[in-house]
Amino acid sequence: MTGRVRDVVMVTLAVVAVVVAVWCWNVGVSTSEFEPMVEGAPAFTGTHWSGSWIAGASAAVLVAGLAVLDVWRRRR
Repeated sequence: MTGRVRDVVMVTLAVVAVVVAVWCWNVGVSTSEFEPMVEGAPAFTGTHWSGSWIAGASAAVLVAGLAVLDVWRRRR
């Protein structure tokens, strides 16, 4: 591969990895609304964080960052 084609592929990989990271993060976080247990008490909202989806998002961000660093290093 030529240098320019490699750079385009790596930038495309970085963009796709960021999109995957956002998608994984959104899938990994869910909220639940709970009614008050006692009359006059406030309602409660619980947030559930799924560790595997958040880890996937973190890995995708890492891949995107490494791809950007690779392009930056090669162009310098």
